[in-house]
Amino acid sequence: MKGRFIGLIAIFLFALTTVSCTKEGTDLSEFNIGYGVIEGDNPDYKIRLDNGMQLNIIVNRIPGYDVTDGQRVLVDYTVIKDDKVYITAPTSQDIILNYIYDILTKDVLNSSALDTPAKQDSIGHDYINVRDAWIGADFLNIHFEVYRNNPYLKHLVNLVKDESRSTDKDIYFTFRHNAHGDARIYPSFGRVSFKIEDILDEIEQGETVNFHLLWDGYSSGNQTETIVYTKK
Repeated sequence: MKGRFIGLIAIFLFALTTVSCTKEGTDLSEFNIGYGVIEGDNPDYKIRLDNGMQLNIIVNRIPGYDVTDGQRVLVDYTVIKDDKVYITAPTSQDIILNYIYDILTKDVLNSSALDTPAKQDSIGHDYINVRDAWIGADFLNIHFEVYRNNPYLKHLVNLVKDESRSTDKDIYFTFRHNAHGDARIYPSFGRVSFKIEDILDEIEQGETVNFHLLWDGYSSGNQTETIVYTKK
């Protein structure tokens, strides 16, 4: 036990030394949160944020956290400050990696694949609240709220593309929820990213497409939010 304690102190002091040796102006109380994708594997990986910025990990405060190439994450990081003068905006940043949160990532379901009542029932007809939705990188990201009781019972969420209603300019999605019979006792927050790269690839540069997101809210009934997307 004593040896482990001494080892932890040594690691902590090493981390502090490494941070202090990077840039003296770095304030460890300043941190950023952003969605991104892992590029590479342990231990030499980088993180590509949705805005295209590449994060180079100089100090990793979670070295034991296992990642895989292409993994969708929410990253907590601190930018290591430097004294460089940039003529153009930088495309990469050196960072201290504070923490990584794994994000549930799923494919979009096509409505034509749900051609039986049993398949429709499998993805659920339960209420769900959408708190935020946006397109970032190759994903449609949703922050949502469900009511639950059993903390060990997994709820199921899916995104269904309405093929019969969608056009080149207007794409319709329905956000579905299966509570698997769980009682509605207390609210629970969740995040999910749906892969829409194939859909975005079909949009021409400069073209604008409306993404319509539909869901059945707990107290508000049928809801719709439209995300206006212009391909850059």
